[in-house]
Amino acid sequence: MGKNSLNRVIILSIVITLVMLSGCTENNDVQPVVDDNVSEPNNGQFIYQDAAVEDIDIMILESFPVQVMVNARGYLPDGCTEIDSVTTSKARNTFTISITTIRPADAICTQAIVPFEESIPLNVLGLKAGTYDVKVNEVSDSFELQMDNAIHEGFDGASMELKTGDTFYVKLNENPTTGFSWKMNTTDGLAVVSDEYIAPDTELVGAGGVHEWEIQAVATGTQKVTAVYMRSWENTTGNEQRFEFTVEVV
Repeated sequence: MGKNSLNRVIILSIVITLVMLSGCTENNDVQPVVDDNVSEPNNGQFIYQDAAVEDIDIMILESFPVQVMVNARGYLPDGCTEIDSVTTSKARNTFTISITTIRPADAICTQAIVPFEESIPLNVLGLKAGTYDVKVNEVSDSFELQMDNAIHEGFDGASMELKTGDTFYVKLNENPTTGFSWKMNTTDGLAVVSDEYIAPDTELVGAGGVHEWEIQAVATGTQKVTAVYMRSWENTTGNEQRFEFTVEVV
């Protein structure tokens, strides 16, 4: 190799080396971009699933008003999974209960299944007699109310909790032959669906019957049902028989 060729090779090698060093210097000057919205691995990362429900029992407690409990049994797939939430909703004559589970996404867990049992009360106060279906995740059953579980004079001053869209019944004794009848009022979050006087099943003159209202919860908040037993042509004096019931709509 000639002297000139050797010099060119040396110069070319020096240039390539400088370029590579320059690239490394530029890369070292670049600062990483940090996104504050990105969570650290395993920080707040969970797996949510429907619980594996195997069977349910529905118990009607001997009380008045009637109380109904649903016992749901199933299993959790490993030692890290826990029950996350139990929610209940009602549409017409069907109660739907959802049981969900939670587990850390990257946890190392024992692989033995863990049985669980949940007792869930159903809000049956104010319901009419009839058959009601219950669905807990994928398991279904039903129960029957032998008589109306309606709200009556004995619940004066009491309260209950409902969800928007739920309905309930109020039944108050009434005898129009005396000129007295119930004057019902509700706050804006409650709507009267039906209003009916039910005559007694007797031929006895002057016997009283029952006034029945079906009421639906239409807005959240503390709602009131108030009623006054009076003659329509008389002014209120404050001494009339009164009925008041509170409904917490959630």
